Amino acid sequence: MAKVNGDSKAAPFFNLPHARWVVSVLNMLVAVVGRDSLLGLLLRQTRSEIESIIRDEAPDAATARAAQYQNN
Repeated sequence: MAKVNGDSKAAPFFNLPHARWVVSVLNMLVAVVGRDSLLGLLLRQTRSEIESIIRDEAPDAATARAAQYQNN
């Protein structure tokens, strides 16, 4: 039988720092292959999709400030 994890917090599906790192790598790759090449187009589209997810997942400034007082 599988052991049940007692931790009630599930690991987040999307890691924001990792996603930001991926965006910076995609920026570098676009610079290497060229913005107007077919591969550059695919890389820019991928970067755009990840940036969109980052915007959706990142908490706004007010929520982040309020969260720091949650355990006080």
